[in-house]
Amino acid sequence: MPETARSNSVWRTVGKLRRNHPAGWRATGWTLSAVFAAGVAALAGQQVQASWGRWAVGGYALAALVTWRWRHPAARATAAVAALLGAVIAPLIWLVTGGRDMPTTGMGALTVVKRAGRLLLETGSPYLPIEQLTGPESLNPYGPPLTVFGLPHALGLDGWAGNPRTWFGLSAILLGYAALRHLRADRPVLTLVAAFGSPVLALPFVLGGTDLPVLGLLVISVALLAHGRRTALAGAALGVACAMKVTALPVLLVIVPMLLVRHGRRPALVFTGSGLLAALAAGVATAPAMLTGPYDLIRNMILFPLRLTPQQTTAASPMPGQMVATGESGKLLMTIFLVIMMATVCVYLWRRPARDVATALLQVTAIWTLIFSLAPSTRYGYFIYPLLTLGLHRIVKAHHPAPSEPSTARAFIYDHA
Repeated sequence: MPETARSNSVWRTVGKLRRNHPAGWRATGWTLSAVFAAGVAALAGQQVQASWGRWAVGGYALAALVTWRWRHPAARATAAVAALLGAVIAPLIWLVTGGRDMPTTGMGALTVVKRAGRLLLETGSPYLPIEQLTGPESLNPYGPPLTVFGLPHALGLDGWAGNPRTWFGLSAILLGYAALRHLRADRPVLTLVAAFGSPVLALPFVLGGTDLPVLGLLVISVALLAHGRRTALAGAALGVACAMKVTALPVLLVIVPMLLVRHGRRPALVFTGSGLLAALAAGVATAPAMLTGPYDLIRNMILFPLRLTPQQTTAASPMPGQMVATGESGKLLMTIFLVIMMATVCVYLWRRPARDVATALLQVTAIWTLIFSLAPSTRYGYFIYPLLTLGLHRIVKAHHPAPSEPSTARAFIYDHA
């Protein structure tokens, strides 16, 4: 059997099992989540992660038990709420009560974003000058627009109101809900509760992950495109996401060829142009000093994650790229390899672009998996991106099936490639 046919057969079998046994499928998911949380509680080297695991395992175990044993229409919602309480609400309350004196190792992003907000108000730049760089946390690997989440604290707000974690989570929740409504997903509130109750989003929520607002913008951009309207707004959302973190760039590489295939030049130009304008405007608004000194941006956002600065990032996981990028030669080798790989991916996307949003999500998933596996600095947490796009692919495919015939714009791409 050809590889493509075998892959399609596997996916069809999985889809059939999910449709025919939805309760068993969800119960298996909550059971696996409980196993994961137990592993984090037992093996995590950071106290805040271990604390999350101890709280979350109870919530997931209860969610699995409810789903396995209770055959009632309310079982699905009850299980999702139990997971959310155990994996998000309880750990957050613990962090500001009994666990407030716990070491904050693993939540360095919150410190960086808070400092960025203060620096923006004082200097017009979210980055420290080179003479003040002393260690990994003195650099800021995030784009200027993420600084807005540190402004409440910089303006004097305390507690939850001044914590960037609060605004990371709220922005992701609001954008996610808007996206689900645009996609006409079934029971969007329940879907959102289950998504944030899952380990994919619960753990970064509790740890204060900066990826949440980026993912929220990516999801609303994809939803607007799948809905077939507001291409300019979709481009603007993606542009701001790319300006926040370069991890969002693969979505742009996939979507532009897809728009050319389905709709022609004008929508592709509108999408790209609005994205560039939004990214530029957001960058200038949150880092006006960068207009005269752009090297601080390059050092923090590009060179630091690639391990090309004297201060080495603490992002580390035993992935292939991390293991090769030891020593100056290893870092240079992996950087060159990544550049060549991305150039190859761009050529492939130009020659074989996605013909619909669902296929585009699968392409983005594959690209992110490659990048996070081969990057010189990486964390397991980065795989939240491909995991989320896989879930989003399921929703898009169910409610926005691919058009039966591709646009004649495909001929333009192939004739001019």
